[in-house]
Amino acid sequence: HHSERAIIHPPFLRWRFGAVSVHPLRRAMRRFITSSSARTFRASLATPAHARLGSAAVPSTATTTRAFSGAAPEPPLESVLIANRGEIACRVITTARKMGMRTIAVYSQPEALARHVQLADEAICVGGPNSSESYLDMDNVCAAIEATGAKSVHPGYGFLSENSVFAERVEAMGVAFVGPPSGAIDSMGDKIKSKQIAIDAGVNCIPGFQGVIQDEDDACKVAREVGYPVMIKASAGGGGKGMRIAWNDEEAKEGYRLSTEEAIMSFGDDRLFIEKFIEEPHHIEIQLLADHDGKVVCFPERECSVQRRNQKVLEESPSALLTPEVRSEMCRQAAMLATAVNYRSAGTVEFLADKHGNFYFLEMNTRLQVEHPVTEYVSGVDLVEHMLKIAGKQPLPADLTTESIAKNIKGWALEARVYAEDPFRGFLPSTGSLLDYREPEGCTAFNLESNVRVDSGVREGTEISTYYDPMISKLVTHGATRDECIDRMSDALNRYVILGTAGFAHNASFLADLCRHPRFRRAETPTSFIEEEYPDGFQGVQLDEQETLHAVATAAMIQATRAEREVMQVGTSSDGYNSAPEASLFDAGAGGGDEWVVVQGLPGNDEAGEPNGTAYHTRIVDEDGGLVVEVRAMAADAGAVAARVRVGDYSWQLEQPLLEVEMDGVARVVQYHTPSGTGGGTRACGFNLGLCGAVLPMNVLTPKEHELYQHMLAPEVVDTANFVHSPMPGVLVSLSVEPGQHIENGQEICVMEAMKMQNVLRSPRAGIVAECHAEAGQKLDVDQLIVSLVSEEADLNEELAA
Repeated sequence: HHSERAIIHPPFLRWRFGAVSVHPLRRAMRRFITSSSARTFRASLATPAHARLGSAAVPSTATTTRAFSGAAPEPPLESVLIANRGEIACRVITTARKMGMRTIAVYSQPEALARHVQLADEAICVGGPNSSESYLDMDNVCAAIEATGAKSVHPGYGFLSENSVFAERVEAMGVAFVGPPSGAIDSMGDKIKSKQIAIDAGVNCIPGFQGVIQDEDDACKVAREVGYPVMIKASAGGGGKGMRIAWNDEEAKEGYRLSTEEAIMSFGDDRLFIEKFIEEPHHIEIQLLADHDGKVVCFPERECSVQRRNQKVLEESPSALLTPEVRSEMCRQAAMLATAVNYRSAGTVEFLADKHGNFYFLEMNTRLQVEHPVTEYVSGVDLVEHMLKIAGKQPLPADLTTESIAKNIKGWALEARVYAEDPFRGFLPSTGSLLDYREPEGCTAFNLESNVRVDSGVREGTEISTYYDPMISKLVTHGATRDECIDRMSDALNRYVILGTAGFAHNASFLADLCRHPRFRRAETPTSFIEEEYPDGFQGVQLDEQETLHAVATAAMIQATRAEREVMQVGTSSDGYNSAPEASLFDAGAGGGDEWVVVQGLPGNDEAGEPNGTAYHTRIVDEDGGLVVEVRAMAADAGAVAARVRVGDYSWQLEQPLLEVEMDGVARVVQYHTPSGTGGGTRACGFNLGLCGAVLPMNVLTPKEHELYQHMLAPEVVDTANFVHSPMPGVLVSLSVEPGQHIENGQEICVMEAMKMQNVLRSPRAGIVAECHAEAGQKLDVDQLIVSLVSEEADLNEELAA
């Protein structure tokens, strides 16, 4: 069955009003699917499956099933259904297939051609696009389990992974749940209950209020009793959702409201509790495995302190903060907690630690964590493999112990979460399709075969929608030391090409900036690190003087190369501005050479007559058989000496997104992208350069073109200060203002929900609300107008009259 696959669609499962109605042939289909007589049927479906779905052609690499070499060992279970999507579904499928198990994917209607569907032996649709009617619908998922005859269910993370009712239903079906018992999920999933269990087990705990918060006033009362600052948390929470820090009563009220809304949306449970916020904490967690015999194995800690809005951004293992003694005690307490709830399978006990070595229990996640690959790198252990074996009632190996792993930590590992979000717009989620997607050359996926690993559920053409989490991938690197590991991450980010449709954005630039930040390099990163270092948000990577010179020199080299191509193709320049100089880039004589004006930004001047961008005069010359790029800022004094950039190896396939060049002895990987609509000619229509995470709009002109640009009219500047637009597709959860209301700069206008997160939109300035153009509950498109403002009462009367 490993070389065959089947995709099951309606009518085997039919949809009525978003709920599943099981077809009368279900039981017959179940027998058919699991029988040997299905071989011919599945083989007949394998090739034309996508054509039957009405899809465009799919690259063969996405649909080919890997063959297994040699005889696979007897699998712990015959089959596994992965009740999840995206990269974690792909991750589980990869290991399960390696173990000889039949793999079954579930998918929502718009994800029929998703990568996890292609990787699985079989796939079955579980509902519509909204998570609530597909991946979160227990009835639909359980019907899929029965229809496919799955012998086990791996829940991944998120969705139903920490839902004790789901685990109990799976167990009641006689199907192995690849996770802890439902009782352990229930005990640890309730943050109030889990804290009491931890206290009883002798685990260090954070001071706080153990009851349920009733309303906003109660939140303020309890917060004052505990003592500000406090953390407001969803009892059923996880993944950073339903959490807010409050430093005063006003923030406690807002935190209660927003956390309640997120908790209901994400977990269907509005209970909140409050505990003391530990200042300057580090987020440290212990991964563990526990089997049916009561054996618990703890792994070296992961540090997940680089967070934004309680969402982890970078994770590493081990932590530079912990001593061997603290690590040992953390592992001991994590094992005590697992034993207290009769835990089995993979789990993670999270702690907050201060710089003095004190640590406190935070929560236990009863599932596989997003960041589990860093643990796999430093331990050499496939965690998913052991989860499947434990579900099949196999014991952990005798030689796998907490002590043996701690004595043999294998280097350092770092994970960066690559998200479809715009770091320049407050990290708002971004949507669109991936037009050019290229993972770093030489990387592997879902294994430890190289020092760079990309766990991803996307490929070129994948649509990032508003329905699900905006994660694109997990980029993971490994090195002998922490510095080597971080350097490898920086290089991998430079080589990672992610381009989408118009307006699409991702956070790779922000990740690159984090990796070069001095505090991160020194491992001085409490959970407040991002908030402290980026108080005004992310403003882009700031290049140093040498990096800027290399970027300018590279832009000149690119344009000269393109001009050289035109000369070779047509023999002469085709435009009137001599964009293709007669001198060849590679034949420039000594004392001669190509001259270009490189403008970082837009060419020409603004309305005040000031330059829009920063202009550099460049000249490419041949010296001693090598190329030198002379660079001089045009705003500098006329007598200023030009900087000289010596070019070594230079490798670029024309119009391809990656360019490698050596400048002044430094090897650079540069990304090159022509903006949509600018064409591929040699005229000065601009392109973007990516260097060290910085994204630089470059316009390369001949000196004559640059001179003429000074006489161009300045581009019209549109004032948007009077309007509040939707920054992304989503749902307007609440509207906090009404027409005629006076508002202050930064005042809350509304709350939008997108990709399972609540986002507060605030007023861009003080003024009066002229009109509300949307209402609560309404679905919004990107840039859709929500509220318009005016400055004065007179303007309001004029607006109303109009």
